[in-house]
Amino acid sequence: MERIKKSTSDILNLTSACILIGMTLLCFFLWTKGIGTQEMFNIYASMNRYMPIGATIVLLLNVYRLKMDDLIWIGVAILSIIFFHQFDELRQADFLQDITIALIIFIVLDFKLVEFTKGMRLIFAGLMAMILLITAYRIFTEIPAPAAGMSIWDKSNKLQEIWINTNTIGSSVMCSGFLAATLLQSLEWTWAKLLKYPVYFVALACTWVVQSQAAFLAVMVFVFFDLWPNFLKEKIKWGYGIGYSFFLIGIFPLSLFLANSSNIDLFTGREDIWKHFYDTLFKVKEQFWVGMPPFTFQRGQQILGNHNSYNATLGQFGLVGLVLMSLFILYNVWLIIVKENTHGTQLSFIIAFFAVLLQSTMEDTLMAPYWIPITFCLLGLAWQKNSEADDVIDYSVNVFVPTEEENFEVKATRRSRRS
Repeated sequence: MERIKKSTSDILNLTSACILIGMTLLCFFLWTKGIGTQEMFNIYASMNRYMPIGATIVLLLNVYRLKMDDLIWIGVAILSIIFFHQFDELRQADFLQDITIALIIFIVLDFKLVEFTKGMRLIFAGLMAMILLITAYRIFTEIPAPAAGMSIWDKSNKLQEIWINTNTIGSSVMCSGFLAATLLQSLEWTWAKLLKYPVYFVALACTWVVQSQAAFLAVMVFVFFDLWPNFLKEKIKWGYGIGYSFFLIGIFPLSLFLANSSNIDLFTGREDIWKHFYDTLFKVKEQFWVGMPPFTFQRGQQILGNHNSYNATLGQFGLVGLVLMSLFILYNVWLIIVKENTHGTQLSFIIAFFAVLLQSTMEDTLMAPYWIPITFCLLGLAWQKNSEADDVIDYSVNVFVPTEEENFEVKATRRSRRS
């Protein structure tokens, strides 16, 4: 490890944090502004280039902070690109699709390595709250007027279109709400903790009004568990790890069962999409292991995608990719949980990311480059701690060079041995 001055380390850290916050803002900008113009659509179409470049730059700026397990995961990410590239013809894929799993790994490592000080988190939380409020304003001023006499709060009010669509807006509200609430809590200031309650309310109200059922249920789950006091979160933290494990191990067989069940309709007709997806996936044996060509489902005049992030992962990368992504998530979650000094605010990020995983059973929010930074950043931010309460690693010194105190102890020991 080379010697790095503290001033240089601080500059690199600030630069990295600004890039990461900028990446999340760019993702939210798509959904807050909308992609109705050619300029916005061009940004949307280029996100699979912008996000990997940004994530790689941040990783290179923080290479001096990497530990052995981080290096192993970087190696896994690079190997995944090489591996899936071998099956591009079968999958009808290209390099920009091959790097998706590597992008997920890089994003989590970036948010784990970069130190977000309280000042940075305050700015980040303020920006996320601003995104949430702008989106809320647009929802309540631009949604189509419901039928005469029908309230926007009525459950039977079906809003098919806003400026993008209901599910996309619901996902944006959910993510900005999760980030604002968790970042505010992590500040551990009383006034900041109180601000999370208006964030809860706005997120629930907006997801209900736009009738984004998956996002609304995810926000409900997050609010319910996040309201628990920190000491209780810490007491049952092992339960979160077990919940993650059961969910990620069981999600594929459960989806397969629901898709082939003629009596169960829990996911508003998405089971039909999943049934067609699995029928297509299993047509060729190799597809099940490494992925298949892009999948679409036609319902009337609508051309639909997977509407399930786990099926999207299976479709793009097969069972190999789904297992790899699940192992990476579980590795991070369990490593945070098993630490004796895991703090309640860290567990809030874990709860928020689990709510995203739940919402992803009905939407493709885990595998798209324009969603990955604002979903997987929650998993990376779960590593963040307040430096005031913990020992800070000083990257400005060479950890392999003994300190003056250690040199003194060694010399004293040698003198005593000679005597």
